[in-house]
Amino acid sequence: MRGREQEHPSAGDRLGPDPAARSPDEAEPENATGGGEQAGPEEQAEYNREAGPGVAERELNRAGERYAVWFRSAVIVPCAVFGILATPDEHRTATMSMAALVIGWCALRLAWARNRTLSRSWPAVAVDATVLVAVGLGQAATGTGDPGGWVVALVSITAVTYPYEWPTRPLVGCGLGVLGLGAFVAGSFIHLGEWSIALAGARVLLELALSRLSYVLVRAQARSADRLTARVAARRRHAAVAAARRSGEREYLATLHDTASTTLLMVAVGARDGTRWVPERARQDLEQLAKVPGSDDGRVDLGPLLGTATRHPAVRVEVEIDALPPLPATPALAIFHGVREALTNVERHAGVPEASLRAGLDESGRIVVELRDRGRGFDPEQVAAHRRGLSGSIVERMTGAGGRVLVGSRPGGGTTLRWTWPDDGDG
Repeated sequence: MRGREQEHPSAGDRLGPDPAARSPDEAEPENATGGGEQAGPEEQAEYNREAGPGVAERELNRAGERYAVWFRSAVIVPCAVFGILATPDEHRTATMSMAALVIGWCALRLAWARNRTLSRSWPAVAVDATVLVAVGLGQAATGTGDPGGWVVALVSITAVTYPYEWPTRPLVGCGLGVLGLGAFVAGSFIHLGEWSIALAGARVLLELALSRLSYVLVRAQARSADRLTARVAARRRHAAVAAARRSGEREYLATLHDTASTTLLMVAVGARDGTRWVPERARQDLEQLAKVPGSDDGRVDLGPLLGTATRHPAVRVEVEIDALPPLPATPALAIFHGVREALTNVERHAGVPEASLRAGLDESGRIVVELRDRGRGFDPEQVAAHRRGLSGSIVERMTGAGGRVLVGSRPGGGTTLRWTWPDDGDG
């Protein structure tokens, strides 16, 4: 290519960072209702019912269901072993049988924990209830019943873990905790004949209430994180839609600029050369204007577009177009309008009545379109800032479509414009 080639910066270099690409931590605080006021409890409950559990809440529930069983088993099994060792000889056989029942229960629930459907089923509830009642009422046989025994430790850990094991069924979780507590208190009264164990029962009941309250508080934070994530995702979607809308508007305005300015210029030239071509040119311009909104869908054949673009009343164009694959409409229109604008510049500035256009594929399979004239040329570095025809209508539009335009020209040496798509960064 003759003369000096100028490669213009890409759109990503000219524009600042995308405000929609910020991380959730950088997002501006905004409530779920979209305004500046905090949503009330009723509005928040309605939002939760409509939106359903988010990712953070689902992960919280899944972790609670999984690890509550392991945590409870890790506490109960050693307590049962120590209970056997601390039991008098006359109750050791019964205690060993009860400990075996409890350890087998833990093993069964750990095995069921691998199957979420089975571990959340009514048979699991029935097994838990049966074991808790058997251990609580069997204190007379095992010789326990004191506030420091292993049975109260079992009842206490179940009261703490059940609200997390049954996060979406609070009545089941809390109901099992209350059932175990009631069986423990009843068994202690049957064994000892006094209500001295009531204080331990009240403590276990308080543990159950605090465990449920702690889950509700943690779940509230998880739901807050889910709402923030949803707002950030919605903001990004809105930003993407707005950017696409602005891009379409810029494309349409650029098309309007090209067709209107070209036709008006040709009208001015036709005042001397005759105006028989004006109706046909106006019809072509109207067709192109009608195609632009919605032309981003599908793929088009670039060859016919270039054939239309090179039909210029004031510049004779030698055309050589090789076989080209279909390409997306956005870069095809960018090349089409760029060629039309460039031919207008040839007519206005080059001082020659002819140009040549070549289109084909390079060795790497990219689409390359080259328009050359042998006119007076210019220095690309000396183009005034207010002259936007080359940089705006041609270069920036192609850059926005994912391609590149190289401008080669020098005074007295003609001008060559080379469109390349896609732009893979290879010079």
